[in-house]
Amino acid sequence: MNKQKTMFGVAGLAVLLLLCWFLGWFSFQDPVLAEMERIRDEQFASRHNMTEAEQRENRQAMGAKMQGLPEEQRKQFFESSAPMFMKMFEARIEEFLKKSPEEQLAKMDKRIDEMQARGGGPLGGGRGGPGFGGGPEGGPPTGKQMDEFRKKMLDWTTPEQRAKMDTIFQRFNDRMKERGVTPPGGPRGGFF
Repeated sequence: MNKQKTMFGVAGLAVLLLLCWFLGWFSFQDPVLAEMERIRDEQFASRHNMTEAEQRENRQAMGAKMQGLPEEQRKQFFESSAPMFMKMFEARIEEFLKKSPEEQLAKMDKRIDEMQARGGGPLGGGRGGPGFGGGPEGGPPTGKQMDEFRKKMLDWTTPEQRAKMDTIFQRFNDRMKERGVTPPGGPRGGFF
């Protein structure tokens, strides 16, 4: 009888532990990533109440924090943020498409001027940028990293979103060429 009670007790405990694990009670999140995700979520929620300059400052501050993280942590943060970033990105695309052709051209010209002021590329100096991981020693991403990123982008976007992005990026790159500026490398420019 005692043996049977012990077996039921062990089985019950195992089920309870599995249930706790399934509910996430045993997941341990890196405190640095948790803090960055908290800041990201606060900034995302208040973005409509900020000027473009304030939003840019927030992005730069977050980028500076990310530069101090190991590549694996940057990658984890970027992946956890991707759905949110895609929503913001899509909103910016829709906002751009609602503008008149003249306003769109002015927006592209402003963005090109900003890029050139930072050093030519969308991220300034051709670096991998925060969250992207970059290549060895902070240089441009490797071919393997670019392939991984492309595959993830397919998961994070719909075909309709990608078609809109490709159209706008092509227009942006064409505008850069019209102005005598070499577009950034890769399949897309640095417009958004």
